Amino acid sequence: MKVAAIISTLEKLAPTKLAEAWDNVGLLIEPSKASEVKNILLTIDTTESVLLEAIAKDCNFIISYHPLIFSPIKRLTQERGNSRIVIGCIENGIHLYSPHTSWDSIDNGVNDWIVSCLDYITKRPISLNPNDCSIGMGRLVSLRKPMSATSIAELFKKHFAIHNMRLASPNSKVGEAIRTVAVCAGSGGSLLKGVDADMYITGEMSHHEVLAAIAEGRHVLLSEHTVTERGFLKYISPILAKLLQEEVNVLVSDNDVNPINVV
Repeated sequence: MKVAAIISTLEKLAPTKLAEAWDNVGLLIEPSKASEVKNILLTIDTTESVLLEAIAKDCNFIISYHPLIFSPIKRLTQERGNSRIVIGCIENGIHLYSPHTSWDSIDNGVNDWIVSCLDYITKRPISLNPNDCSIGMGRLVSLRKPMSATSIAELFKKHFAIHNMRLASPNSKVGEAIRTVAVCAGSGGSLLKGVDADMYITGEMSHHEVLAAIAEGRHVLLSEHTVTERGFLKYISPILAKLLQEEVNVLVSDNDVNPINVV
């Protein structure tokens, strides 16, 4: 399949105009060597290990949820990891595309996948997208039945396929039932700030953001940044394959892992 056809399909799935204004999305690396794409590699982060995997699996198109290029690159040398990856992609004829927050905003995107393990009666975006007021960043849900904070934590550990999460609860509300939950993929401190919900669920928040939330009487459940995102890749991969009419193999990276380990 032609690169242009793949990009057109990705744009129909999640238009890049839906990404946040600060984001860097779309086609970020385009080698001069034009070639047919047979294998696509899905990853959260494009690390050197993921690049080697793409080369080994003959994937000449990487969909990297997080943008490999975010801050301006002033020089391409072998001294820095990101530069080495950019050079490696170009040398091996690998295109790199990042959807990032456009995938967060869309219906059935990352944030909807996060709350899919909950039994809720209502759901809405926390922050509406200026280009489409029916979608947006984060999700706020009302649960069908109240749940304890620890029960919700157990539910999400299973959903995220992890063994540990970090839970902060107000002293006055330990054991109190949770009725509303606000979620944000990745780092949700700024988006969730002040949202009227019993519990915040995200990948990471700063120490002071957590303190502010529990001072407002809210529970906070943290999983690590990419844990909120990585499981979505297995959900979206067959959908992408179908949208691409099965002309391309869509693979989920084995080398893309959470860089933080609990020891």
